[in-house]
Amino acid sequence: MPETLFDEVGFVFFEALISEQNHPGDKNALQISATSHISKYINAEEASLILFDFDHPELLAHKKNLGDGQSWRSENAFLLKSSPLCGAVTETSRLIEMNARQISEADPVFADTLVESIKNIIVAPLCVEKNVLGSIVFINPAFDFTDQKRSRFLQLMVNATANAIFAVEHNHQLIISKAELEASQWEIVNSRNTLRTFFDNIPICVYIVDRSYTIMAINSRRSERVNKLPHELVGGKCYEKLFGNATPCALCRVQEAFQGIPAVRNLREWGPKETFVHWEITTIPIRESANQVNRAIVFDEDITEKWILEANLIQSEKLASIGQLAANVAHEINNPLAAIIANAQLLLRDLPNADEDTLDSLKLIETAGVRAAKIVGSLLDSARREKRDEFEEFSLNQSIRDAIAVANYEIKNRSIMIKLALDENIPPLYGHKNQLKGVWLNLIINALGAVESNKGIISISSLYENNEYRIAFSDNGNGIQPEHQERIFEPFFTTKESGKGTGLGLYVSSQIIKEHNGEIHFETKAGKGTKFIIILPDSDQNEQ
Repeated sequence: MPETLFDEVGFVFFEALISEQNHPGDKNALQISATSHISKYINAEEASLILFDFDHPELLAHKKNLGDGQSWRSENAFLLKSSPLCGAVTETSRLIEMNARQISEADPVFADTLVESIKNIIVAPLCVEKNVLGSIVFINPAFDFTDQKRSRFLQLMVNATANAIFAVEHNHQLIISKAELEASQWEIVNSRNTLRTFFDNIPICVYIVDRSYTIMAINSRRSERVNKLPHELVGGKCYEKLFGNATPCALCRVQEAFQGIPAVRNLREWGPKETFVHWEITTIPIRESANQVNRAIVFDEDITEKWILEANLIQSEKLASIGQLAANVAHEINNPLAAIIANAQLLLRDLPNADEDTLDSLKLIETAGVRAAKIVGSLLDSARREKRDEFEEFSLNQSIRDAIAVANYEIKNRSIMIKLALDENIPPLYGHKNQLKGVWLNLIINALGAVESNKGIISISSLYENNEYRIAFSDNGNGIQPEHQERIFEPFFTTKESGKGTGLGLYVSSQIIKEHNGEIHFETKAGKGTKFIIILPDSDQNEQ
């Protein structure tokens, strides 16, 4: 080969190699260009590029046969263990020249080549440092190995090809790894955002502390309790930032968590106007490697409503027992009352000619006995245990009158005036008769308690309009103090002296009204009186 061709081929080869490396998008073009130029340099009849699988370099190889132009004539894959030729290529191999006798006809490298036409081959191993990428096999090359200058240049071309293929493949893998890394980073960010959203919006307060009580993480719900943002609290001591203490809280259970023991305690946090929030604080150890505990997670759960319901249940059970006792007593009173009424009636019948004072006394005994019997009957009706599905139609006005009759003794004893403005055309109400009668009675008793003078007036009205029942109880008593107005429907809240009230009357009344899908409101002025307004919908029986 003329020296000028040697120079021209070498120049074109390296120029093409550099160009393909600078534009690594099509690694196939680089492989074709490099194989084609080397094949032309050694004047080979055929050339095949064999690359070991990147993911399974010891198992699988891909063979590409060079065609005319910038394309492969054919491509196929085979197992490395089936190819003696590929098995002989190692990281220390250099250019290998073989004659026809050294070629195995069964070798898959020559599967699509007429073996009888092969006179000799050159195997050019593609090695980069200790990485064996594969090899280029040239069939029937016209190349003189005795020309050391050309042999060294051929080896240089092969090494350059190996480095270029490795660089492009490595760059391709870096691109894939970068894409996978970006995808992983996106997943991490997405997971972090999801966890942060969950952390901040769970309906309980959560924060994490280490052994020095330093806040490692805190959710928004907990930080809002001290009017701070989470990042303003992280890094500070929990007892300082959250509770305003100079030392760890006296009842803190965090140290138990660092001993691997979960702990629970209760804390009541007082607010304005004697309001409070009841917190259940759960401390759980966070176990790390070697089962060590260096952090603890603290959950603050608002259980005020649960605590009130439990206390209400206990109190209700006590009241139920007292009510049952009262009912039993009332039942026992019925017998002597019946005897009193019967004997008074017998005396009136047997003494028709008695003097006027005696007859008036007998009539008074009969009237008082009948009135007492009605009160006992109303008490027994109110004490009867009801089922939630026991709705019935009843007269709203009559239930109000029955409630007045129960409280009639105190009304008469204190000379309190009752003013009634009851709508006589009001339709029957469908609901719990005795429960609602209990509401009327409670409002009357409260009104009696608010009226201090003997000139007290209690006004009761009923009205039906726009498919609603409106019942109003008003008095001219002391009214409700401003600081108490927000709490009158709270369970166990009372302004009465100890032993004179449970604080459950208005709370139970409001619950009964809610069970009837109604509303209860009040209007009050200190020193001028209070008015309670109840609105009940006219519900169809089938909707109950």
